[in-house]
Amino acid sequence: MLVKYKQDYQKIALGLLSYTPDLKDFDRLSAELQSYNVEDNLQLYLWKNHQGDFVGICGVELDDNFVLLRHLAFTPDYRNQESQFAVLDALADTYTDKRIMAPMSMSDLLTSWEQHHSQEQRDED
Repeated sequence: MLVKYKQDYQKIALGLLSYTPDLKDFDRLSAELQSYNVEDNLQLYLWKNHQGDFVGICGVELDDNFVLLRHLAFTPDYRNQESQFAVLDALADTYTDKRIMAPMSMSDLLTSWEQHHSQEQRDED
């Protein structure tokens, strides 16, 4: 389940964001988290598993027509396609009027999700 970030979750968010390869440096990590607090077009979500534990984090940049996936990280036990797809499904449900896009580093994931998503729709028909 996606949970919108709030200041109470700062330590959890810092821990989860630290799993992102380009955010290993604490100063860069802190600056990135701060940008989500300051900029209106950036939104940070935490991902809860079925037991209610935070196991992932997702950062997006909002535009009029699309949602750009900026960060997607999970604890080691949840680093799998099922968790990634679940977050992308939740984002699609949250931003129904926008297309989800990703930088080149996440383009393979997004392509796989789109193919999986369209296959599920065909199976339902």
